[in-house]
Amino acid sequence: MKLLRLRWSLRDARRRWIQIVAIGFTLAIGIGLYAGLSSVTQWRLVSIDKSLEATSMYDLRATVSEGGDVPAGSLARIASEIDGIDRYNERLLFDTQVETVADGEELLVHGRIVGMDVSGSESVVNDVYLIDDAARPASGTATPQVLVTRSFATFWDLPTNGTLTVGGDIDVDYVGAAVSPEFFLIIEGNGSLGKSNLAVLFAPLAAAQDISGRTGAVNDLVMTLEPGADAAAVTEQLIETAASQDGVLLDVLTREATPSYIGLTGSPEIDQGIYNAISLLLFVGAAFAALNFSARMVEAQRREIGNSMAVGERPRSIVIRPLLIGLQIGIIGMILGVIVGYAIALQTVSVVQEVAWLPIFEQPFQAGIYGQAMALGFAVPVLAVLWPVVRAVRVKPVDAIRSSHLSSRGGSLGPIISRIPLPGRSLERMPFRNLMRAPRRTFLTLLTFTMSLAIMFAMLGLGSTFTTTLDDGNEELLGGEPDRFTVQMDSLYPVNSPQVQDVLANPTVQSGEAAMVLGANVTAAEPDGSVDETVQLDLAVRFVDFGSTVWTPTATQGSLSRGAPGIVLADKAARDLGVGIGDDVVVTHPALVDGAFTHSTRILPVDAIHPHPLRLNAYMDLSQTSTWGFGGLANIVTGVPADGSSLNDVKRSLFGSGTGVSLVQGLGETFQSLEDSLQQSQGVFFITRIFVIFLVMLIAFNTANISVDERSRDHATMFAYGIPVRRVIANLSVEGLLLGVVAVVLGGLFGYAILLWMALFQMPAAIPDIGMIVSVSWWEMALSFVLALAAIALAPVFPGRKLKNMFIPGQLRVME
Repeated sequence: MKLLRLRWSLRDARRRWIQIVAIGFTLAIGIGLYAGLSSVTQWRLVSIDKSLEATSMYDLRATVSEGGDVPAGSLARIASEIDGIDRYNERLLFDTQVETVADGEELLVHGRIVGMDVSGSESVVNDVYLIDDAARPASGTATPQVLVTRSFATFWDLPTNGTLTVGGDIDVDYVGAAVSPEFFLIIEGNGSLGKSNLAVLFAPLAAAQDISGRTGAVNDLVMTLEPGADAAAVTEQLIETAASQDGVLLDVLTREATPSYIGLTGSPEIDQGIYNAISLLLFVGAAFAALNFSARMVEAQRREIGNSMAVGERPRSIVIRPLLIGLQIGIIGMILGVIVGYAIALQTVSVVQEVAWLPIFEQPFQAGIYGQAMALGFAVPVLAVLWPVVRAVRVKPVDAIRSSHLSSRGGSLGPIISRIPLPGRSLERMPFRNLMRAPRRTFLTLLTFTMSLAIMFAMLGLGSTFTTTLDDGNEELLGGEPDRFTVQMDSLYPVNSPQVQDVLANPTVQSGEAAMVLGANVTAAEPDGSVDETVQLDLAVRFVDFGSTVWTPTATQGSLSRGAPGIVLADKAARDLGVGIGDDVVVTHPALVDGAFTHSTRILPVDAIHPHPLRLNAYMDLSQTSTWGFGGLANIVTGVPADGSSLNDVKRSLFGSGTGVSLVQGLGETFQSLEDSLQQSQGVFFITRIFVIFLVMLIAFNTANISVDERSRDHATMFAYGIPVRRVIANLSVEGLLLGVVAVVLGGLFGYAILLWMALFQMPAAIPDIGMIVSVSWWEMALSFVLALAAIALAPVFPGRKLKNMFIPGQLRVME
């Protein structure tokens, strides 16, 4: 008997192998997406730890405030006097301009030179990791030698070695590519990812000092702490000792507060939340598809089940045969799921490594994750088969044996729907009747389509949200001038100083305005005057003339008033702080008192809120610089290129003028780098969309095949009355379209809810500095849904050959 059941099961598999493989592949997509994407998360977490350990990332980093520097050895002396510090290295970091040729085109971008110990000694903190056959730069060469960060070199496809021009007129030889832990993920001070337009160059400390003209100077100290050392206590001692001994104001940053570290370590967990949601929805869709298929398969075998019960076979024995079909589906799903999962994982790794390149990236097979996914994928079809077959064996044998035309149980909506007047003739009403006479089957099919379309909607919406966020940010910053730029000075200068005036009078510059940008820590103030330290934001406060006719921030709430003492916050910053117009915030900022830098704290009202998505950007009126001790000073100049000049002309002219300029950068370039990185990170979502679209086609094809098999007697009757095959296929297409239209509406609503969840809750945790502007590209959505509906409508064409070759007398034969 066991052998007979096995033969019956194999016979069932041969008859319905297309449906079995289709359902198995549906499960494989769910298994593969979950296991593949989850494997990448584990690979990232393990590789991040090993990469940070291999390069000895700092625990604390101390930087001289406001672009100042100190003699070499002074920061090291301070560190040597403080308990708890293990290793330390002095560095010199400064911004510059980097010029080269990429793909035959001129490339002039923002550069940052990191002067450090590049000897490779074990005592080096924040060491570089050489890529491929890169050499370590030598000191004392006629032409300074540097290493270029791997992400920049790869993005622009630079040769293994070559020559760059920095500082406007200084040639340096780069001897290879490298990475350093604080640049595994390059996050600019404005929150953008500077992979495409930030060239980080690692140079020997002496070479960096020569390039910058700051002989014997340093401005940065990186440290590792002894086990058990209190980072807060060490930070306090560093700041106090530097201020008391040398009058130097230090900004101290922990590893955990470093933007690149936050993005690097936080993204995998956030991404995994999105992966889990997508995989869960696909699993649910696959479960509904398996349940629908198995229920219809059991219903088709109702008479055989009745015969088995009539001859005395026990229900427990009868259940085995259809369960074997469920096992076959589960096994196929598991095998294909491993293949799909590994393919997705390998493709996703390439995308992830383009965004954040790790020198050590291990990819061990995640047996535990695949085991969980495969167990779930195996259980879904088995349970899906078990439920309808248990229902079938509880029916009386005499009822199960009766022919379908005599055994209507009256449990459907047919009697009710039959009273609803529908236009057209019988054939035209048939698709509506078919859907309503089997509501459970229709409902399961509808849910399967809905889940798939919801995921597709959410993925498309997320891409549109990214694009809208970037476009709105550019529009706000540029104010209609695509080449608007910022000139960063290498120090603080009086507005009427030669350095600032030379920039304003440069023939390549027009509409220039001197301004000030200072970093500040902002928290919300309670009504009683106390400080709410729940949320603390590090913002860049830009002092601009609120009466300017050239450019001012847009106030979406409140108003801008020249001379007003308040602060203008980004909408994202205001929401994170929980403040609105008229509320007070506590601002801790650098202050200049008697020519020395110090920190000061003041309470300021929120006068306005601007729409730029970067919460980092805050504004105050230019007149308020005097209240911070910086009256009459400037450290930036904004403007647009003069007629006949390009942005590159401005960069060359200002860098070659010797006016104290450290950086010229187009405001649009900051968001261009972010857009480049986000477009690459969307590769994961693109992969998901491809699989979802394929899943919709697979479900539509499977549904059409099952319908043709299940209604063979109905179709044979129609053919016997002379109805052509094309009309039957057309009816099946209309039936599918009706389901598809409803699924599009429900999938759109559910997908929009998923989009809101990802954009407003998941993405802010991964990219906290950016306030996502939820947007939907309706033409993309419409096109995608039209393609989905077309796939559903065309699916019945594929089993058309089966209808043409149908043996009509055999299908119409009834034996009682």
